[in-house]
Amino acid sequence: MSTFGCLRMIIDIILAAIFAEARQLLDWNQRNPFCAQCGQPTLSTNAGFKRICPPHDLATLPTTAISTTPHQTINERSSCATRQGISNISFPRTDPTVIMAVVNHAGTHILLGRNKRYPPFWFSALAGFCEPAESIEEAVRRETYEEAGVKVARVVIHSTQPWPYPANLMIGAIAQSSPDGEVIDLGNDPELEDARWFPLDEVKEAMRVGTSGLDDAAGREYKEGNLRLPPPTAIANQLLKAVVEGYLTDSK
Repeated sequence: MSTFGCLRMIIDIILAAIFAEARQLLDWNQRNPFCAQCGQPTLSTNAGFKRICPPHDLATLPTTAISTTPHQTINERSSCATRQGISNISFPRTDPTVIMAVVNHAGTHILLGRNKRYPPFWFSALAGFCEPAESIEEAVRRETYEEAGVKVARVVIHSTQPWPYPANLMIGAIAQSSPDGEVIDLGNDPELEDARWFPLDEVKEAMRVGTSGLDDAAGREYKEGNLRLPPPTAIANQLLKAVVEGYLTDSK
């Protein structure tokens, strides 16, 4: 890659990070205009990174007026628990989400799932939200079983990726199934319309010629009917890349 190409890639990465942060902050501010405790309007502060429930307001609210000028009335708000101590601040939420490349016990196949909104022949890694008081490893095992009926033993956390649609942190893991729990069963959760064990060689070839965004065409060498996968910008692609390069095994 040329120097200009490397520079262009770095700029794209920086701009993508700025866009992702702005996208998540805008969405959070739009979704949270009121105080969760007292229900009154909150104010955005710190360039949109925080929201507060103030004790007074210039707007017309069902509260008692404490002072008057010819132009405006300063209204005293009702008591709110969020104004006690240092609790008078609301921060943007981040929802932890697991995404996993599951390898069979023999290390020869990768489990991939297909959502009904995917293009034809397009598969990806399984994913799902973490539940309260649940570890990343537990979430990987639960989601894999719920979505595909496969039992997972070993779990290794690989990498993470912010995903501001609206507020997810994708926690990428590479997992290995139990030898007695590799039969696929989609009956536990209707989220996937299909799930299969794909040979590593087939996944490796798809990563070479068949990656694309959901609305984009595959590579020039792609043959219709073969496996398609997410683009390199997606953490799912990076997890699959690690697997086919031998992340869980000694083979390359």
